[in-house]
Amino acid sequence: MEKRARGRPAQDRAALRAHLVGVATEVLLDGGFARFSIDAVAKAGGFAKKTIYSLVSNREELVGEIVASWTESYSAQQLQGEPRVTAIPSLLTRIHRVALSRDAVSLFRMIVSDPEARAQLGHVYGENGIEQGVRSLVVCLQAECKLEPAKLETVARAMLAWLIGEPLRRAALGLEQPYKFSDKEVDRRVKECLELFAPIMAELAREI
Repeated sequence: MEKRARGRPAQDRAALRAHLVGVATEVLLDGGFARFSIDAVAKAGGFAKKTIYSLVSNREELVGEIVASWTESYSAQQLQGEPRVTAIPSLLTRIHRVALSRDAVSLFRMIVSDPEARAQLGHVYGENGIEQGVRSLVVCLQAECKLEPAKLETVARAMLAWLIGEPLRRAALGLEQPYKFSDKEVDRRVKECLELFAPIMAELAREI
């Protein structure tokens, strides 16, 4: 007789995770980090706490799941099969839309303005957000320019600082609402970014 795997089916766990992340996002962004807890999320979503703890170990890890749910759209797995000619602009567009979304801007503003949130979430936010973008961009750049990842990482960080850093800073100060940028505006900014860094990539390619 064939043995059945124990636990929830993968599809059920994925749906549960998505629901948990959705509820947790609302609790975090509506109430702030000081009021964000496993208890609060369990109450808001009607979860048993043991169900939440079967997916995450603590509230910081839960925030990591929130950020990861945003950035998984531009993970290396999602980039497979993308034509080389469109891979980099497509990736930069996805990163722009995610990193400068209303929820992402709200979380960034919370982290930079709340000392407790900054201490507890700075690394979580960076690893699941910023670093995911850098890693994915390095993969795309390497397909175009066969250089050491370390060199390409410097370029990737500079590109994302130009494309994301300044609008995010202005958004955090309430000076801009990048999540309201039209598709045309986003396309223009991505094109300007690629044009700005094209000479740098060409120069690096000549060093091979």
